[in-house]
Amino acid sequence: MRNYKYWIALEQVQGVGPAHLKSIYELIRSSSLSIVDLFDLTGKEIRGEFDLGDTVVEAIALARTSLPAIEREYSSLLEAGIDTILFFEEIYPERLHINLGNNYPPILYSYGNKNILKERGAAILGDKDVSEKGNMIAHLAARDFARHNITVISGLARGAELTAHFAALESNGNTIAIIPAGIFHLKIPEILKDVFNPDRMLILSPFYPTKEFTVFNAYNRNRIICALSYVVFIVESPAEGGVFEAGKSAKKVGVPLFVTEYATYPRSASGNKKLIEELNAHPVRGRMMNNMLVPNMDKLIGLVKFTD
Repeated sequence: MRNYKYWIALEQVQGVGPAHLKSIYELIRSSSLSIVDLFDLTGKEIRGEFDLGDTVVEAIALARTSLPAIEREYSSLLEAGIDTILFFEEIYPERLHINLGNNYPPILYSYGNKNILKERGAAILGDKDVSEKGNMIAHLAARDFARHNITVISGLARGAELTAHFAALESNGNTIAIIPAGIFHLKIPEILKDVFNPDRMLILSPFYPTKEFTVFNAYNRNRIICALSYVVFIVESPAEGGVFEAGKSAKKVGVPLFVTEYATYPRSASGNKKLIEELNAHPVRGRMMNNMLVPNMDKLIGLVKFTD
């Protein structure tokens, strides 16, 4: 079981955030200790030996009491084939540290191929009630990314997001799906069952495995999607809500934002023009290929491929 249960227990203590966990990690690394060693010490011993604040010392005491329950749920994770990725492990995506600062998710729960995290990816996001035209744009964009070995990153909501995963997997590309609830709530959507391949898809949750869906979790999930990506392409967005807020998140973390530009905007894309005008999102326009109007993805592909 290695040391995962101790970090999971610490992360679950109220008031303990990424900065606290990072200070604990740096302490045990510099002291040639393990997290197990730290848990074996009393609060008095920790205060006497290390420069840790009261919040951290009290957190260790609280986490120690929760270890039996954490161990049971961690065993369930292993039985379900779910891996745990800690913030200091080599496989943990550096982009989350760079783009989110001390607001990175300390623990990621994963199902599928973790090595996909080493690849460059682009987000495709859109409204659940995406228009027929928008659905086709999501499909063509994901197919284009897959053909250029760019991982598609999105959620698992119906509409543009599931379409993007389907198109990428159908084209033998890789995808990452980040869900807005604990991974024990994961269900592979019916539309993906014929193309799902655990070697080509990674599903992540930054939330404790039993955590229920909340709107706040969905907003936080979208922020993580943006931070993990090299570009964000919003196919269609309402004028408010989660997808629109994802556009704001992309701008905040400094990831290039692209939005479909329509001659006439469908209802499900009522926020697209606002994203272009107010957030300076780059418009994605169509071009003719083989007598078919397709989204021009050249700039997005170039940014993913050649951004440092």
